[in-house]
Amino acid sequence: MAGINFSGIASGLNTGEIIEQMMAIEKRPRILLDNKQVLIETKQGLLRDFQTKLRALQLAATDLRSVSLWTQTQSVESSDATKVSASSTSGAGVGGYQIEVSQLANAAQRTYTFTRPAADGTITVDGHSTAIRAGMTAQEVATAINTDRDAKVYAAATDDGTLVLSSRATGDTGAGFIDVTSDGGAIAAKLDRGGARIERQGRDALYTLDGVSLRSSSNVIRDGLAGVTLTLRGVTTASGPVTISVGAPGANVEAIRRKLEAFVEAYNATIDLIRGKLEERTVPDPRSQQDIKNGVADPRTTAQKKAGTLFGDRQLAGMLSDLRQGIYSPVSGLPTGMDSLSSIGISTGAFSASTSRDTLAGRLTIDTDRLTKALTEDPTGVRNLLQGVNNTDGWARRFEGLLNDRTKSDGMLDNRIDGADDELRMLRRQMEQMDVRLALREKNLNAQFTALEVAISRARTQGDWLSGQLAGLNN
Repeated sequence: MAGINFSGIASGLNTGEIIEQMMAIEKRPRILLDNKQVLIETKQGLLRDFQTKLRALQLAATDLRSVSLWTQTQSVESSDATKVSASSTSGAGVGGYQIEVSQLANAAQRTYTFTRPAADGTITVDGHSTAIRAGMTAQEVATAINTDRDAKVYAAATDDGTLVLSSRATGDTGAGFIDVTSDGGAIAAKLDRGGARIERQGRDALYTLDGVSLRSSSNVIRDGLAGVTLTLRGVTTASGPVTISVGAPGANVEAIRRKLEAFVEAYNATIDLIRGKLEERTVPDPRSQQDIKNGVADPRTTAQKKAGTLFGDRQLAGMLSDLRQGIYSPVSGLPTGMDSLSSIGISTGAFSASTSRDTLAGRLTIDTDRLTKALTEDPTGVRNLLQGVNNTDGWARRFEGLLNDRTKSDGMLDNRIDGADDELRMLRRQMEQMDVRLALREKNLNAQFTALEVAISRARTQGDWLSGQLAGLNN
């Protein structure tokens, strides 16, 4: 604090400590404002957490009515995917197909000797030229070819004197494959010990499909079996034919199950958070009023001070009740037995000693067997329940609407969060005004005690002078 403070030199009082104690009393209302600010910020943070959870739950509900989720798929399985793998691309004929592979497709390849070019030039392969610079290594030339998106080959440098060029496409290209020229004479055909060129002609894949002999320039075959992509990975000469099994079109049971599991997980996380805060009680301040007056510190932890901020909150309790009711609300117009989530095995579960706690808490579980049975025996019914008939209405859309009333920009939670912002702004203005008053009060107290010390010092000086005068008269 600016100014002179004699700190009890004349009076013998510890004026600094006295002022500090007086200011501690003056600051108690300010501390209450700090505590109030913490509580408001805590409440606002929790409301934001609820909003985040509800929006995640809303997205999970949206996924349940996604058109892509309900697009019919076909299972395509291979009896030996190490030899032939298969995947569905469109409607394929249901049944089993026998495939035998006698030869895999590969790319043409030629090996060349390489000499570092003395001057800039080009290497032309099958009519396409790639620029090279003087002094480039074999690896640098290979990199230049491989990064040239229009090049017809891939290059590999086995050492600085050898380049191996392979066609980028597999298949039989005939005898005239990988035609190379170099205006700098950098590469030339490499010969084996017998004087023959080191090369390999490309070849097609040879296979039979249900006894019909076929060939393909690629190991990925899209036109061999309608609606199915086959990938040849090995010959079957020793192992025997591979069976490709194509199932009937239907719902993607596994994908739907995963989406429902994600929804249940999001729902449980949401109600756990809301219910937990509704039931969380405040931790009372153990200090007496006298302790507080005497400035005894609050022994509670920060978490204990924040506990119970939303205990019994009526709006949140109503929202939780609405969520639980929305889970079980049936969809009108659908057949009995397929008009609610419980129809497909999603519920709080049967009451028992082991599940009663989750059941009472309203947490959802999935009866996997019941869900699988519903999707297998009546996939259209499950789709109509979740997505709606012709993607209209449906349970998922209704639940989204219920959540939207809480999560939208002017919804209940958003309004409360904005209200907390307004309350915090007003509180901070009060705190700033109180800080100014407290600073002025402390300044005045310092000035008063300083004046007191000066007055006492002067009185003492005058007393000493008078005592001296009286002593002189007596003498």
